[in-house]
Amino acid sequence: MKKTLALILALAMVFCLAACGGTNDNKNDDSSNSSEVVSNEPVENSDEGNETDVSAGPVVADGEPIKIGHIVDLTGVESSTGATAVQSFEFAVKYIGGQIGNRPIEIITKDAQSDSAIAADMARQLVEQDGVDIIFGPTQVGHKSSVASYMKEAEVPVVFYNATPPGLLKSGNEWIIASGGVNDQMPTVMAAYLYETMGYETVYTIAQDNTGGRSYIEPFQATFEALGGTVVKNIYTPTGNSDFASFLSGITADADAIVAWVSGGDAIALWSAWYEMGLNEKMPMVGTMHGGFTDYFIPVALDKKNTDITAAMMESALAPIFYGVTADTPENNEFVAAWQEEYGEIPLGSNLPGACAQAMLLFKAAVEATGLDTSPEVLRDALLAADVKGPEGHTYFEGDSQAATKDVFIVKVVQLEDGSYNYETVAVYEDVPPSGYVVG
Repeated sequence: MKKTLALILALAMVFCLAACGGTNDNKNDDSSNSSEVVSNEPVENSDEGNETDVSAGPVVADGEPIKIGHIVDLTGVESSTGATAVQSFEFAVKYIGGQIGNRPIEIITKDAQSDSAIAADMARQLVEQDGVDIIFGPTQVGHKSSVASYMKEAEVPVVFYNATPPGLLKSGNEWIIASGGVNDQMPTVMAAYLYETMGYETVYTIAQDNTGGRSYIEPFQATFEALGGTVVKNIYTPTGNSDFASFLSGITADADAIVAWVSGGDAIALWSAWYEMGLNEKMPMVGTMHGGFTDYFIPVALDKKNTDITAAMMESALAPIFYGVTADTPENNEFVAAWQEEYGEIPLGSNLPGACAQAMLLFKAAVEATGLDTSPEVLRDALLAADVKGPEGHTYFEGDSQAATKDVFIVKVVQLEDGSYNYETVAVYEDVPPSGYVVG
């Protein structure tokens, strides 16, 4: 039993930052199963210039390879996230055809070994030894910071395909392309959904007392209060906490929900305490961001049924995410069908499959717009000018922003027809800017 618990906690910590960009340094809606599209100052999408002329048949990939570096964690505590990122990224390249024009795509993957300093060393190797045209990843915040510093020195673009802390984009580093958006977009949309759609007016918040926890609670609170809501109390807990009963016992006033973000093993303890104390019968608990808080439980705890987390606790748990796997759009339906054909299952309940595909569609559009020129400045500028629709919805860059304006999905945990647990899309907020949901 102890070995099983240790394994589960280890797995949980692996998933704690999966596909969300979070770091320790840094009333349930059961009535609707259909997607609701909520417009947040949308702009008209244009796909002109992003299509390849195939009238003459397939283009032979006989040109100079486009070398793409991919930095992930294949060993260490983040190795499971790295494995998912590799699968998602390699499939994304295959999904766009494995080439752009007559130039084949060559992926060179480097292991950051769950270490920020090593991540920077891998970036240096990719640029100076392997001669890559661009780097994608890494996914972890500390890794991003160290890699971005080197890329500024090297003057080669780097694409972060999952959410990035806004502060990293305020460093004056013009080589960062945050195709995965920024952290503020998700919690601010969650605030709008709870207040405007669910009708929640008062909430408690609970989060880890670290940069990651505060980065998901503070934007939520600012938007929720701007809309007219009230946060009764902010509860911050130490990282690595296994006993949430004392913190939850402080929830005494009536409220509509508990809004939370803790990760990994802490999330297991929080969900368990909330359920065992009977708070689930008084108020739902929802996430300000999916990663670490709900992502872990979908593939591991619920499907494999090897923890104390049960479907009764997790079903209908709400969270915001940049990729809704059940979103009913032509682009996503095509992507999911292709994934199913390749792997015999629908994509994992996280944002990585959609994020990698979206990033590669953006890259393809940019390279085509340059006439297949991948020189650093030309490629960087083309990426920031690209405008695409894909499985994640709409992605583009406004003004001089290096972070993408993106669609944000509200999802809930459900059991699908095939018996697996995953996310179901219940609402979509279109064209949310990097600053977050626009109040008024």
